[in-house]
Amino acid sequence: MISTQPSSATDPGACLIAALAERDFPRLAGTLTPDVRMRALIPPGLVEISGAEAAAAKFSSWFGDAEEFELICSGSDPVADRVHVFYRLRVRKPGNTAKLVEQHLLCAIAGSQVDVLDLVCTGFRPDDVAEVRATDAKRRRVK
Repeated sequence: MISTQPSSATDPGACLIAALAERDFPRLAGTLTPDVRMRALIPPGLVEISGAEAAAAKFSSWFGDAEEFELICSGSDPVADRVHVFYRLRVRKPGNTAKLVEQHLLCAIAGSQVDVLDLVCTGFRPDDVAEVRATDAKRRRVK
């Protein structure tokens, strides 16, 4: 069986990733239906959002102020009646060291837009081995 990857022009998940990679939040909002339902399990807990503008604003709050922003890997694959979208980013916010963040989205599609978006996030994780060791050592001292 031959399979082909959908192009970013026809794949709503790839369109969302492309808009995020460019931090084009108005374009990201355009990949969502106007009344999209977004649920995100992020540190520190569950976030529920309704509407494309509010959902795009949440992405902007996470990534809009980054001084460095790099898409490391990403993909979009159908899973039955959903689309699995994932990406890993390297992000450095003002005054901080670089962090890695990975998000996985399970999306319901209506036409060519995301209508339901369920997201799980790693949080902003240290990108430097030395920083990871220092953080681990600090946690051990606190216990």
